[in-house]
Amino acid sequence: MRHETTAAATDTPLSYEAAGVSVAQGDAFADFIKTMARQQYDEALPKAAGGYAAVLPFTPTHWLALSTDGVGTKVLVADEYDCHAPIGVDLVAMCANDLVCVGATPVAFLDYFATGRLNAEQAKDFIGGVFEGCRQTGMRLVGGETAEMPDVYQGGHYDCAGFAVGSLSPGDLLTGDTVQPGQLILALASSGIHSNGMSLARKLLKTEKERRLMLEPTRLYVEAVSVLKQHLGSRLTGLSHITGGGWRNMFRLNPAVGFHVTQLPDSGNAFEVFDRLLQYGVDKTEAYKTFNMGMGMAVFADATPSDLPPVIAALNTLGIPATIIGQTTDEAGQLHIARQGVTLHAD
Repeated sequence: MRHETTAAATDTPLSYEAAGVSVAQGDAFADFIKTMARQQYDEALPKAAGGYAAVLPFTPTHWLALSTDGVGTKVLVADEYDCHAPIGVDLVAMCANDLVCVGATPVAFLDYFATGRLNAEQAKDFIGGVFEGCRQTGMRLVGGETAEMPDVYQGGHYDCAGFAVGSLSPGDLLTGDTVQPGQLILALASSGIHSNGMSLARKLLKTEKERRLMLEPTRLYVEAVSVLKQHLGSRLTGLSHITGGGWRNMFRLNPAVGFHVTQLPDSGNAFEVFDRLLQYGVDKTEAYKTFNMGMGMAVFADATPSDLPPVIAALNTLGIPATIIGQTTDEAGQLHIARQGVTLHAD
């Protein structure tokens, strides 16, 4: 059995950048890519919410949405326990959860799996998770690529990437423009740490229980968003997948809007992993900039509190806790998390 140790608290607040990941440099590089891309495509290309996925007109009534992502250093935790199915689920979830943020229905998925030397059992475990993620989202696994690169990946390590296609009509498109001050914020609970902030979390979470908590697969929100559309219709104004960048992802929807959070998400056991990270020295502000902190998807609705109990009940039936946590404001670029004494800024 793995020996259990407890990570020691530190007097110095720990950060994602100190763990080797610069979010600022990543954002700057993304801006560079956008600048280059604008030189190659028509400026009339449809705007999609937060850049979660690219949207391409296919016919006048049928558009495509495209998304790609990976799972970061969570693969190293999977290696520790030779447990790879959660990585496959995560890979699908990171792409599918982005597609729904622009109003698309996920349709098809492709995977890329790269390793030093192919371990058949490891690969089968991983692809089984991919199939499970596709089953939960209604997507078809239509292809993929497996690469052996012994000079790049050592000791059985691997990496993976996912590519997803969604379908939508022009009327389905979510741009974020209709997210306006005075709307409600509904938090859909995460299942845990999902696939972001792992480089920092791995340095702090050392016991077997904590490491196992990190392996919990990312929650898939495709069915939940379908329920939201059925109940809210046009009152559903925006969706924000809380991934890299933590709660600052909400700023991606409409830069003219601010957010005031008065209640934390009801996330069941998901908060245990975040409580431990705070105990081990992660500053609260840094935590909300790095991790999902119990909220995997933020929902924006032009509704009143009395409108949402039937929606919350329907989400609970799917096994997804949902909580009204606050509202949008006219304080552009400001996110106040009142109960935590945290203020995040768009820049």
